[in-house]
Amino acid sequence: MTTITIELSEPLFEKLQRAARLTKQPVEMLVEQSLAVSLPPLLEDVPAEYQKDVFPLLKMDVADLQQEVQRVFPPERWRRYETLLEKKRETGLTEAERDELVALRREADVLTLRKGYAAVLLKRRGYHVPAPEQLPLAQ
Repeated sequence: MTTITIELSEPLFEKLQRAARLTKQPVEMLVEQSLAVSLPPLLEDVPAEYQKDVFPLLKMDVADLQQEVQRVFPPERWRRYETLLEKKRETGLTEAERDELVALRREADVLTLRKGYAAVLLKRRGYHVPAPEQLPLAQ
């Protein structure tokens, strides 16, 4: 454990003390838990091959992040992805089709990671984010 000293306004400290009493926890534990959930997500938690795709979200404003959360995988790309998966199971793919499937998978992965990361950033900034099952996947 590391010890730090911080200055808090009197109203904030009183609120912290009340919350600690209500939850029957030491003030220190409540502060630690609050910090743990409110710190920004670290880019290093994102797989290295996707960091350059996710990094720009850190600079986005709220409106752009909300748009990002609502993005969907284009229906024609989704149909192509499913077609290639089915063909892979049934007859196998050509090298070009394998490359296309890999590219489509990466595109879907990037979309999913960006949506998730945007949702985390919005939540951290105090905005409501719909549950994942309420978000559109495709059109």
